[in-house]
Amino acid sequence: MAPPRTLPFDIVLALRLVSAPGTLVSLADELAVVPSQVHSSLARLKRAGLLRPDSRETNARALNEFLLYGVRYTFPARRGSLAIGVPTAHSAPRLAPLIDAVDAVVWPAPRAKAAVQGFAVAPLYPGATELRERSPETYLLVTLVDALRLGDRQLRGAARQLLSAALGNPATVG
Repeated sequence: MAPPRTLPFDIVLALRLVSAPGTLVSLADELAVVPSQVHSSLARLKRAGLLRPDSRETNARALNEFLLYGVRYTFPARRGSLAIGVPTAHSAPRLAPLIDAVDAVVWPAPRAKAAVQGFAVAPLYPGATELRERSPETYLLVTLVDALRLGDRQLRGAARQLLSAALGNPATVG
């Protein structure tokens, strides 16, 4: 039997663990999932080499490499129709000041606080629309990953630099 493949939520959990470990229950609550989902995700992340052995600490070098060079092929994103929702990619706070973009992109969530209109992008997992309030730093990192999944060359370059710096690999630029 083949081992389970990495799922999109696994990337979100790995990004959350960049800042600090937590208990299954606290991580699940913060990311709006159930503890068993966090437990399964941790196991997949360990098998993939994205966590350090016997810990919940991310393997920053491996995570950085996967995000910079693999995430857009593994979990591609496409712009959809106009929607109201949570800003992501170049429309989110980390990239918005750096990128002169006309069209916003959002995770559809019409009832979210401070929702904006833009082109819909499917988030890495359904609970992502709550990250801005529940886990602000994770939200910012996930929006950078969306820029890699979605963006053009200039957008991906800016996102790569910011992600590499956040993961402690400032010299890595692709």
